Amino acid sequence: MRAWRSLLLGAAVVSAAAGSADAKIRLFSYDPANQVTERTAGDLTFEFSQTLIFVKVLRIHSTEGHATAEVKPADEKVLGRGGLARLIGNFAPERDLYAVEPQDEGADMTAAFCPGSTQAWVAVGHIAENRPLNVWVLGDDPKGGPARVCAKLSFTFHGEWRAPDDSDIEHNQERPPQGPSGVPGPS
Repeated sequence: MRAWRSLLLGAAVVSAAAGSADAKIRLFSYDPANQVTERTAGDLTFEFSQTLIFVKVLRIHSTEGHATAEVKPADEKVLGRGGLARLIGNFAPERDLYAVEPQDEGADMTAAFCPGSTQAWVAVGHIAENRPLNVWVLGDDPKGGPARVCAKLSFTFHGEWRAPDDSDIEHNQERPPQGPSGVPGPS
C-alpha cells in the first residue's frame, strides 16, 4: 500500500510540474536527407513550444524560401476512415498530426508539398535535438476521395536557432530568430 501512495504522489508531482511549467519556444532547423525531400520541401525549420513532457509544433518555416505556415493540432478523423493507420501504417512513429493553416504562405506550402490539394496535414515524428526527423505530408483528394499521402519527408538535424523573446514570436516575429553566430534565421 505504501508503494502505491509513493507512486501516486510522484505522479501528482510530475503532473503538477508539467502543467505549471511555462512552454519554451524553440526553433530546430533541418536539412533534407534525400532527393525527394530536397525536391519537395528543401530546408525546413520547425517552431514549437516545449514543456517538460509535451512538444507542440506551431509553425513550419521554409528556411530558403522565406515562407511560413502555421499549423494546428488535428484529429486524425479528418483524414477519413482508417485515419493515419490507413495512410502510413499502424507502426509508423509519426503520430502528431497537424493541419496546415491556409493563411499567410500556408496555401502555397500546401500546393508545393501536395500538388492538387487545397488542404494539407503533416504527421510529425519526435522532435529532438541532434536527431533525424520524418514527416508525412498528407492532402485532401482533389477528386473528393479520402485523404492521400503526398510525400514522406526525411530530414537530418541542422541546428537550433536562438529565438527572440516569446513576445516577438507571438507578434509576427518583429525580429528574426538568430542563428548560433548571430546570423538572422528564417522569417
